[in-house]
Amino acid sequence: MEHLSKGEPTGFEDQPPQTGLFKVLARYVPYFRNPQRVLVFKLDCLLLTWTFIAGILKEMDQSATAQAYVSGMKESLNLYGNELINFNTLFSVGYAIGLIPGQLIQTKVRPSIFLPFCEISWGILVTCIAQAPNAQTIYALRILLGLFSAVFWPTAVSMIFNWYTPAELAKRIAFFNVSDAAGGLLGLGIIPDSPVLTRAIWLTDTERRLARKRMADFGANTSNMISTKVVVQKLRKLTFHPVTYFFSAAFALQAWANRANSYFTLYLKALEDSSGNLRFSTYQVNAIPMGGYALQILINLGLNALSDWKHWRWQISVAPAFLLGIVLSVLSAWPSDWRVIITFYFLTYATNAGSPSLLAWMAELLKKEPEARSIIVALTVTIVYIGHATIPIRVWRTSDSPRYPIGFPLATGFIFSSIFVQLGMLWWGRQNTQLVRYGYDASNASTRLDEESSGPT
Repeated sequence: MEHLSKGEPTGFEDQPPQTGLFKVLARYVPYFRNPQRVLVFKLDCLLLTWTFIAGILKEMDQSATAQAYVSGMKESLNLYGNELINFNTLFSVGYAIGLIPGQLIQTKVRPSIFLPFCEISWGILVTCIAQAPNAQTIYALRILLGLFSAVFWPTAVSMIFNWYTPAELAKRIAFFNVSDAAGGLLGLGIIPDSPVLTRAIWLTDTERRLARKRMADFGANTSNMISTKVVVQKLRKLTFHPVTYFFSAAFALQAWANRANSYFTLYLKALEDSSGNLRFSTYQVNAIPMGGYALQILINLGLNALSDWKHWRWQISVAPAFLLGIVLSVLSAWPSDWRVIITFYFLTYATNAGSPSLLAWMAELLKKEPEARSIIVALTVTIVYIGHATIPIRVWRTSDSPRYPIGFPLATGFIFSSIFVQLGMLWWGRQNTQLVRYGYDASNASTRLDEESSGPT
């Protein structure tokens, strides 16, 4: 990897910001006199804000299908079977197909070119779905939509890995993660690729060097264009490496468990009072879950800011998962009072906060392996969407709504299994600290460890 060594002289701290705006700001605001703060400020304002806004656009499309279903689409298109489940299943199929190829393509093509192409295609497909006359047309379009959507989430996470240090990482992932994926045209000008090969016009040459040094200071390598031979070598090593299996299993099981609140609107739509009348209007059915999303955003950002501050990676990942397991256990029992059910449904949003810390934890374990990080994220999300495409067909059937006698107990099993796997990854990481220091190069690690243990000559 091409990056500045840890011992390289810097002098960055003594240099004033080089661009006109920040040079003026630095005269009046002491914060902007530190070049590293200016760099992070730019990353937050452009890269992070873009991922968040673009993610909101994608999440609006994802949630729009369910919202449209409960708001009249069911009746207007005669969707009285399992069409809603099929819409989600076919999207997941396309998504799973596109994940790993999308990441491999970006070892040859810059994300700042490939990602906007996929996002423009995504926007066209969303427009076509709005005009679809029947379920069959939507089926075909949902597969294509999933295919083009698959690139964004793992790419955005990988870019965050490449640009932020451990003290900044988890809360940035959480900020991005609460928007839940993709979208936008602005990416052509905003996406900075990685510090090694960036050509972003909003970064000065000094800031590019500073970005490389920031990552080198804690020993992280960042993504670069690499040969096919190196890609194959990385794939072979990550295929048999324990961290791949620990992280993939923990993340996928957690994601499948978090799927439990996807059917909240169906419960609200069908809820009746003692007279047999619907308790909530269509507007209320769509508005009530927004409170859950607001709660999810606040708790995600708060807990993952704590994760960065205290460096509590496994703690912040495991604790919400354990609370979610308790919440899902209550929903599995299905209390008789509808108020209790709604309360615990809301708590599923509040306990959906562990994945950013889990991602940051994995990124730190593999800080010497940027390509492996990207591919493992893509592989993991592929597994997640294979589950999203298959599990609901039997487990979250519309005919089982709202109680889901299989879904809630299975989700409970998933989340407690994820906790068990995460504790296994914690134990393994503490036994194999050479991974963090040397990456996959075990022979180099053994040589260096022998030299260090023998002392100076």
